[in-house]
Amino acid sequence: MRQTLLALFAAVSVGCLKQPPSPAAQVQPEAQAAAPSTPTAPAAPTAPAAPQGGEVARLGAPITETTPTALREIVAHAPTFAGRTVRTEGTVSAVCQAAGCWMQLSDANERVHIRMHGHAFFIPRTATGRRAVVQATVVSGNPNGHCEQEAEAQTGQRVARLELDATGVELY
Repeated sequence: MRQTLLALFAAVSVGCLKQPPSPAAQVQPEAQAAAPSTPTAPAAPTAPAAPQGGEVARLGAPITETTPTALREIVAHAPTFAGRTVRTEGTVSAVCQAAGCWMQLSDANERVHIRMHGHAFFIPRTATGRRAVVQATVVSGNPNGHCEQEAEAQTGQRVARLELDATGVELY
């Protein structure tokens, strides 16, 4: 638990978590039942472990959009897609190492910044290199300077200026 609290403190300190995590991101009741009966602070959310052996990790809300939109189309026509929900896919090229609250998604030509909607769920910090399907709302710009710096350090490339607000992610 101490390690989890330290990770949350680090995330808050560096600016990744701008609001408190939602109750859905808290530790499940069965995990709390095994804890001692002494009063403790609420557990901080952590990113789930990466799936093993081809298992698909479904994070956040189910993906209901059936028609995929290529990243190149979203980037090329960003004003047209602004405020719309899209399904897109690519390779995870960077992940927030403090909490898993954002990731960079790339294809052969484009890269976008994806934040996890309302910090309701988190991406495993070890997800870099995995294929991801994302359902998200297209928003403009990437307002969080720390996230940009961390992503640029991980990828060695400038961060995309287009941001998507993800409600659901599937990692393969």
